[in-house]
Amino acid sequence: MDAEQSLAIIKALADASRLAIVGSLVERPQYVEEIAQRHALAPSTVSFHLKKLEKAGLVRSRKEQYYVVVEANEPLLDTTLKDLVSVSAVLKDKGEQRVDVYHRKVLDTFFRHGLLERLPAQYKKRRIVLEEFALHFEPGRRYQEAEVTGVIRPLFDDYCMIRRLLVDEQLLRREGTTYWRECVEGQDTQPRVTAGPSAPLVTKPAPSRKMMAMAQPRAGVYQLHNAVNGKLYIDSSVNVDGARTSKLFQLKMGKAVFNRALQHDLKEHGASAFTFSVLEVLPEGTPEELLEQHLLMLKTQWLERLQPFGDNGYNNRKGFERDRQAVAHFQAMQDDAQ
Repeated sequence: MDAEQSLAIIKALADASRLAIVGSLVERPQYVEEIAQRHALAPSTVSFHLKKLEKAGLVRSRKEQYYVVVEANEPLLDTTLKDLVSVSAVLKDKGEQRVDVYHRKVLDTFFRHGLLERLPAQYKKRRIVLEEFALHFEPGRRYQEAEVTGVIRPLFDDYCMIRRLLVDEQLLRREGTTYWRECVEGQDTQPRVTAGPSAPLVTKPAPSRKMMAMAQPRAGVYQLHNAVNGKLYIDSSVNVDGARTSKLFQLKMGKAVFNRALQHDLKEHGASAFTFSVLEVLPEGTPEELLEQHLLMLKTQWLERLQPFGDNGYNNRKGFERDRQAVAHFQAMQDDAQ
């Protein structure tokens, strides 16, 4: 791949709407009309974005009777994008410099003398701040909850919120009262000095974004939590990271086309009231032909456990009952096969 092609891909993705569209197409192919509905965009706007993406080779379209089906170009996403950072040393250096400048600007804005003054409302900036907190934890080391509090509290008073968000964003893993930061090849292993007027920032691009872009899709169950009234919305996806991008983008745009009741609360409370978290992922090695069935089983288990119906959440009980019947039918077929 030459630098010109690399730039075409980068430019095609340098738009929030196009990035969200690709994220949702990674989950599964979709009709143009469905894309428009999911992302609260006019069909003409979707067509405009799809032309840009198709020109860059990121998506492909085909006709099925009277409809146009769009799908992500998986080979390009799986292999070619990994080569973008090594296409040109000049492009790479400039890109890293821009990321470094942006990260430093965000951290200098929200940190003063090494202390966080407030948490950003914008997701992208909040993620940068949370990544900075995560770097204060030694990879692989197990921390008890009191130790986690001891790390966070000197930097920000609301340590409970930061601790929860670090887990929600998978920057820290949790099991019971034990927390840890996973060791990942190529990731910083030492905490860097928090940004501030008297504390220079060691500028390195956040590795988690690159690793997420390169990772294989994870199938699993996720939730949207309304912190104002405690209500939950639970769903599943063959790509929970793609679902995260899609759902958070929709919330930011003020459109929750996937659930009418949640849309009502979104207008009342705003996108900042909602957090996205992954509840559980399917184990690696799940047979591809049984992926949807196992995903449905996992989803019904979480719906049964959390009961996000009526006053407790946004899920539909009748839909849950239908899903449970489908799971029972699948399990009966499995028993017969054995």
